[in-house]
Amino acid sequence: MLTAYAGILASVLAAALLLAAPWNAATLAGALLLACVPAGAAVMCWIDSGEGAAQAGLTLAISISVLAILSAIMVWTSVWEPRALLALAAVSLVSCSVRLRNEVPR
Repeated sequence: MLTAYAGILASVLAAALLLAAPWNAATLAGALLLACVPAGAAVMCWIDSGEGAAQAGLTLAISISVLAILSAIMVWTSVWEPRALLALAAVSLVSCSVRLRNEVPR
């Protein structure tokens, strides 16, 4: 459940920093956040590894892998549009929100 909250927070913060940051350093922080959290959180919020460090590591690995694959596809097809990667934040926001909404209270 913590991964879903982190995914939502990272998605919103990354999109805000990338779209409206007044400084280059803040934009870079947004890009780094987009590369490291949202895509992995969209997947890992549905899978509980049972250990926090493993959950965080898998979130990071999945996020970087998905970003690398999508970037390579955009470069190979000569359609490089970095802002299209903000779709990762939108997908993560939806996935994590649905996960939290479907959470059964214990």
